[in-house]
Amino acid sequence: MIQMKKDSSNIKCCKNCIKGIPVGIRNEILCREKGIVSPDFCCSKFMPFELDILQKHLGYRCCDCVHFTFTPNPKNSNYGVCSMFSVRPFDGSEKKACSKFRKRSKRTA
Repeated sequence: MIQMKKDSSNIKCCKNCIKGIPVGIRNEILCREKGIVSPDFCCSKFMPFELDILQKHLGYRCCDCVHFTFTPNPKNSNYGVCSMFSVRPFDGSEKKACSKFRKRSKRTA
């Protein structure tokens, strides 16, 4: 079960759901599952809008992950191996982060 914080941005309702898009008329929300609903409505398919989850999919690359091990290469400093899914070295700055992504605290080469 999802733990929600007490502030207004994390209340379980359609205005804080990833699947909801504000329509602009009477504060109604266009839900991918239910259609037009009020902003206080909440269905069983609720998915919270969390910035950390979205950043994993948008901006991070394999080279930013804890599971990526850098391999010395004079031409490319982002060259290495993913210890979760790969045995073949590749450029970690070109691939987007996967579902197992965990941000590394700082880069060590």
